[in-house]
Amino acid sequence: MYDETSYRGDEVVNAGLDRETAEIGKLLAALPEGRVLDVGCGTGVWTQFLRGDVVALDQSAEMLGLTHVRVPRARRVRALFPPLPFAAGAFDRIVTANFYGLLRPRERAVFLAEVRRTARELIVIDLRSDGDQHEERMELRTVDGTRYPIFRRRFTPESLSSELSGELMFCGRYFMAVRV
Repeated sequence: MYDETSYRGDEVVNAGLDRETAEIGKLLAALPEGRVLDVGCGTGVWTQFLRGDVVALDQSAEMLGLTHVRVPRARRVRALFPPLPFAAGAFDRIVTANFYGLLRPRERAVFLAEVRRTARELIVIDLRSDGDQHEERMELRTVDGTRYPIFRRRFTPESLSSELSGELMFCGRYFMAVRV
């Protein structure tokens, strides 16, 4: 299954990832209801915690199908980014997880401009670096037996919150979340 990605490992790592996902999920579920967009929703792991009028966006029909199984109440939109296919001010909040760290500098600038155009708030959930250094590199990803390279950034709490000029709302061993 797609949720079994390259950052999953042994039982201790898996338990930590599951624990942190649940902790961040509680934070997301405690946010005020509103018009919420999950960009790069994947299988809906994070979408399931969002409350209100929820829209799940992904480029993959297969991922949107998996999101529908997990979160049938979410409206699903298949689209390539950029741009976000929504009107200015369409959302109260955009949430994105394990997506922002895949964007190169120009793509990040476009993404943040689209967020400012379409929403009042952004929450970025992404991977924490294994050490105390911000990391940028190509990584090999294996999904369904196929290996391919991806650009991946892994953040320190300081690098992500500083880059986004946001508030660190969660800092774990594997994930962190910043609210802008």
